[in-house]
Amino acid sequence: MNLLKRLSSAITGRQQTADDRERLTREHVIWGYRLFLDREPESDFVIDEKVTENRGTRQLRSNFMLSREFGDNNPDLTLFNDRNIVIKELEDNLRLFVDTSDVVIGWGIIRGKYEVDELRFVRRTIGPGQTVLDIGANIGLFTVTMASVVGPTGRVYAFEPLEDLATLLARSVAENNFADRVVLERAAVSDKAGTGKLISASKTTNAGGAYLNNGQAPSGHDVTEVKLITLDTYPVRRPVHFIKIDVEGAELLAFRGAKELLKQDRPVILSELHPEQLSKVSGCTSREFVAELESCDYKCHELRGSDLVPLTDYSDKVRSIVLLPF
Repeated sequence: MNLLKRLSSAITGRQQTADDRERLTREHVIWGYRLFLDREPESDFVIDEKVTENRGTRQLRSNFMLSREFGDNNPDLTLFNDRNIVIKELEDNLRLFVDTSDVVIGWGIIRGKYEVDELRFVRRTIGPGQTVLDIGANIGLFTVTMASVVGPTGRVYAFEPLEDLATLLARSVAENNFADRVVLERAAVSDKAGTGKLISASKTTNAGGAYLNNGQAPSGHDVTEVKLITLDTYPVRRPVHFIKIDVEGAELLAFRGAKELLKQDRPVILSELHPEQLSKVSGCTSREFVAELESCDYKCHELRGSDLVPLTDYSDKVRSIVLLPF
């Protein structure tokens, strides 16, 4: 296997077993810092965060070797660490601006491997003329896809608080001539309007890993003050037919600020279910998150390939769920 294929495999990662996950310890992380970055970890918090976020030693190794810090220290061993903006051609002649230094999302999109099942679900669920929301829009993969489907009579409202990501999204909207149907709001969606703090790792291969938290940022993390809005007070065109949301654990906060919208419009919801982040940001378990949405007359399903399966597994696995109104 050549170098490019090995790096591509590392970027995507293989599906690891529970045994793989159990073998990852704090010692693995500490020695990962020493071997790959030639330094000690910033803090105990960072060590625990990496133990939680990585499924096993293979993923941990990949994240170290594909990090900007490793690339800066070892320029002859890396290919993708420099920030280069390229255009990825998608289905239906859509074009998306992508940053090659974003290993997790950027390279997943470039290789056509990022959230494929979720995109297929969106395409078969929404239709022309509808109003749809992309909450946690990142660089706009779902935004431009949905804008293509809803057409010139539809509306896509994209919410993205990080300036670099929102700027790429805006360029993609212009590139596809979708200014007539996409509204970009550089803000995070929560339960209260105002301002909030977005916490992100200072050195990361995942530009989409930032999360809302009003506490003090852990060592090795940056804080960005961002605008907060609530869906019940934001002037979206009604009714809203569909919501895609991926906001690193702030999903419950966003829906608490959208109770009237959910009650009146009954949109279909595609959401990430990230137990660790839900606990950190919304202060709830995944079971409590689902229960609160189901109390609003929704039924929760797990998206498995093209199938919707009633959700029964509340382990720490990160997955996509679909909430259908009834």
